[in-house]
Amino acid sequence: MKWILTFLFLATRFCSAELCWEDYKQHTLAHQPEIMGWCTLEKAEKMMELIHDTHPQLCVEIGVFGGSSIYPTAAALRFFKKGVVYAIDPWAHQECLEGYSSTDVNALWWEKVDLDEVYRYFNGMLQHYNLIHFCSVLRMSSENALGRFQNESIDVLHIDGNHSEEAALSDVQMFLPKVKKGGYIWFDDANWSTTRKAVSYLREQCILETDRSIIPACLLFRKP
Repeated sequence: MKWILTFLFLATRFCSAELCWEDYKQHTLAHQPEIMGWCTLEKAEKMMELIHDTHPQLCVEIGVFGGSSIYPTAAALRFFKKGVVYAIDPWAHQECLEGYSSTDVNALWWEKVDLDEVYRYFNGMLQHYNLIHFCSVLRMSSENALGRFQNESIDVLHIDGNHSEEAALSDVQMFLPKVKKGGYIWFDDANWSTTRKAVSYLREQCILETDRSIIPACLLFRKP
């Protein structure tokens, strides 16, 4: 009888914790459409679930903009009261336009954006949702941020920076050695023609997590 009561007590605690997580996740996702950026509800939920399942200590995101992917990531870390996500973005036109011709539709869009205002919005968003203790902001290029991370130190990497062919491939090649064995790499806009080389490189070096991916747009890889 004693063992049965102990089992029921532990089971109740587990279920309560899972219900608490589900309530927290749904409350977080309810605000997702309010955050500036392009992270969908489906992607945000998958990112939160990955953190729920793996309990990472160190997450890194390349390409932040208004923070629509940082928001669910930092919120999930806050739930477990541990871990940090480094938000890497120069919020500068030069890096956004690198690799694009002056007539490219992406260049035409980015050159009109007030990136200083977007940066201020992002920091305000972190404060508004009480996420500042779980996010470290690095306003710099991914290349300049590279030296801040030791090899095989990153648990979860999210690559969503400049999507020109050269820049996207460079981000993958620079940061993949920084990811732990068994760590995860999100790659967004994997269905763009300009990211094809970067995606092919990840397919060669890593294992595609099909069930967690949003095919074909957002892919999740695991480093073997």
